[in-house]
Amino acid sequence: MVRRFFFKRRKKGPGEPEDAVDQAVAVIESFAPRRYRPQRDSFYYNYRLIRPYLKPLLALLEILSQRQRLKTDPGEFSREIFFSLKDFYDVRDRLSPHEAVRDRALMLKFRELFLFFYDLKELPEMDVSRWTEKD
Repeated sequence: MVRRFFFKRRKKGPGEPEDAVDQAVAVIESFAPRRYRPQRDSFYYNYRLIRPYLKPLLALLEILSQRQRLKTDPGEFSREIFFSLKDFYDVRDRLSPHEAVRDRALMLKFRELFLFFYDLKELPEMDVSRWTEKD
């Protein structure tokens, strides 16, 4: 009985306000491929519970929810996603922008992000080498 009290999540009733993360997730889940929902839950959405990750997670989800920008300006949109992803996974800001662009693990997460959220196996055309010139 006590265990259920501590570990069972209470469902929101109709009319209860959602927080900003819930709203961003709802927008993303309206277009994101269903088969990658477990990956989005485990690699992104569950970080909302860890205080230092909440702000960068919300920023990343808000950018990801702007799916139409992928078609209108894929290069700049990809750049914004990448640096928002960097802020999310590098909360302590240990990587410089130059190091982040060259970091293989971060680039792998970036590729996975396009797969999990947009079902794109190939990244849009972009000039990664110029991303750090604007910073």
